[in-house]
Amino acid sequence: MITASNYFEEVERIGVSTLPETLKKGHDLVVKSTSNGTNWGNYRNSEGIKKVVDLYFQKLNEYASTRNPKQSSIETAKPTTRPVAKKKESTSKEEKVRQSKEPNNVKHVEHIREEVKFIKRYVGLHNKVKTPNAILTFIKALQRSIVQKLIRKTSPLSGEIEMIQNKLVQAYNKMKGDESFAINEKDLNHLVAIAGGEAVYPSIAVIKRYIGLQGQSDEKKIHSFMKYLENLVEKKKITKDDPYADKVNAIYKSIKQRSSAKISISRAELNGLEGIVKACGCKHEVGKIYDTGGRRLRPCKSKTYSDASRGACSHNKGLNGVLTAEEMANRKLDLLNFFSFWHSLFGNPARNFTMMFHGEPHNGKTIFLLKLAQYLAETFGEVLYVSSEEFASPTMTKKVSEFLNPLPSRLHFAENLQDPDLSQYQFIILDSVNDLGLKINEYKELRKDHPDKAFIFILQHTKAGDFKGGKDWEHIAEIAGEVQKGVVNITKNRYAPKNTLDFFQQFGLQWQEPVSKQKIKSIPISGDLITSDSQHY
Repeated sequence: MITASNYFEEVERIGVSTLPETLKKGHDLVVKSTSNGTNWGNYRNSEGIKKVVDLYFQKLNEYASTRNPKQSSIETAKPTTRPVAKKKESTSKEEKVRQSKEPNNVKHVEHIREEVKFIKRYVGLHNKVKTPNAILTFIKALQRSIVQKLIRKTSPLSGEIEMIQNKLVQAYNKMKGDESFAINEKDLNHLVAIAGGEAVYPSIAVIKRYIGLQGQSDEKKIHSFMKYLENLVEKKKITKDDPYADKVNAIYKSIKQRSSAKISISRAELNGLEGIVKACGCKHEVGKIYDTGGRRLRPCKSKTYSDASRGACSHNKGLNGVLTAEEMANRKLDLLNFFSFWHSLFGNPARNFTMMFHGEPHNGKTIFLLKLAQYLAETFGEVLYVSSEEFASPTMTKKVSEFLNPLPSRLHFAENLQDPDLSQYQFIILDSVNDLGLKINEYKELRKDHPDKAFIFILQHTKAGDFKGGKDWEHIAEIAGEVQKGVVNITKNRYAPKNTLDFFQQFGLQWQEPVSKQKIKSIPISGDLITSDSQHY
C-alpha cells in the first residue's frame, strides 16, 4: 500500500520513468508540494493538496497492482556484472517495438494520410493507462473521419482502420474506469511498421518554421533556425531528391543575405510558401486544395476531386479556395447551437472559434472560464483547461470543487501545453498566454496544427489597465471581452451583437472586493477580522 510515509521508496521501486503520463504529473505535484519529500506540511495542512495527492496515491496503487512483479523487479534492478552481455540478451517486447519503430525505408510525403494518422495514434495507446473518455474521444474522431469520407473503403488501409475501430469499441464497452490499453504483439508489429512507414518531408517543417520567423528580429531564434537547417543538410535528412530542396536553399540564402536584422518575407513569397504547407489539405464539401503553380484547373464533373492527375481537378478552383456564389450560399458551416444566456452572450459560434478575455486580477476570470468550460464539456465535447498559474495551487482545487457541480467528466486540466495530447480535445483554454510564455507567432503555429479546435485564451493586465501582448491578440480573436467585478463585457463578436453578462448574479454568487481593497472597520478585540464564511473570488 503506497502512502505518504513510504511514497518515495515505493515509487523508486516501481520506477518513475515507467509511469504513464497522467501518473507522472501526480509525481511531479508530490515532488513540488513536498520539496522532494523533505516537507509534507503543505500536504497535511492544505485540504486541496491532500485531496489531489490522495487521489494520485489511489491511482498509483491501482497501477502498481496491475504490474507483473517479476517485470517490475527486472526494470528496477541495477546491473551488476557484464552489462554488455545483458544488452545482447535484450529481446523484450519493448525492444522489438523500438526496433520496428525505426524502419529502414521511410516514405516521405507532403501530408501523412488520414488512415496513417489514426494508426499512429492507436499505436501510441499501447501500455498506456487511459480513461473511458479518452477512448471515446478517439472513437468519435475516427468515426467522424469515416462519415466525412476522409477514410474510404477503397483505402488500402481500410482493413486496419476497421480492426482499430472494433478494438476500441470493444475496449470502451468493457471499461469500468481507467485501464491500461494493450495491443497484441502481432497487430502491434504490423501497425508500427505502417505508422513508421510515412513521414512528412523535413523541408515542410523547415518552411513552417521559416514562416513563423516572419517579422522576427530575435538573433538567438534566427541563429537556432540556421543551425537546425545546417544540421538537417549535414545529416542528409534533406537531399536533392526532396521536392522542396530548392526552397530550403532559397530560404537559407535569403536569411544569410538579408540587409536588416528582421526577417522579412514578401507577400508573394509568403503566399507561395503557405501554398506548399497547405497543399493537398482537404476542405469538407468543397474538395482538395492543390498547389497548381498558377495553372488553371478544369471543373470536376462529379463536384468532388480527383487524384488521378495531381492538380488537374479541384472543385474549389485551386489554391485560393475560390467559390462560386452558389457554392458559397450552399456551404455547410459547422456552428455550435448555444442556448440560454450563453447564446445571448456569444450567439452561435463556429466549432473552431477563438475567444480572448482579459481583466484585472481577482475579478472573476477563472470562475467565468470554469463555468464556460463546464457548459462546453456538458454540451459539446472534450475540454482542456491549461492553467499554468494555478494548476499546482490549492486555489484551483477549491474553485473547481466549489463552482463546478456536478463535476464534468469531459473537462480535464493541465499545467502546460507539452504534456497533453491536444488532438483529444475540441476546446482548449489557455490561462494565461503570458504565463505560458506563448508568443503570438507560436500561437498561430499551434492554431495551424489544430485548425479544427476552438481556443479560448486569457491575457494578463498591464499597470496601465490594458492587456499584455498588444492589440494583435485581439485582432486574431473572433470574440473578445473584458471581465470586471464578476461581469463580462463583450467588446468584439463576429457571431452576434456585443453584449454583457453579470455572471455572478447569473450563477447566484455574490461579488466581494479583494481583502486588500476592503475598508477595514473597528471590531471588538475578541472578534475575528475575517470570519469563516468570508469568500473572495
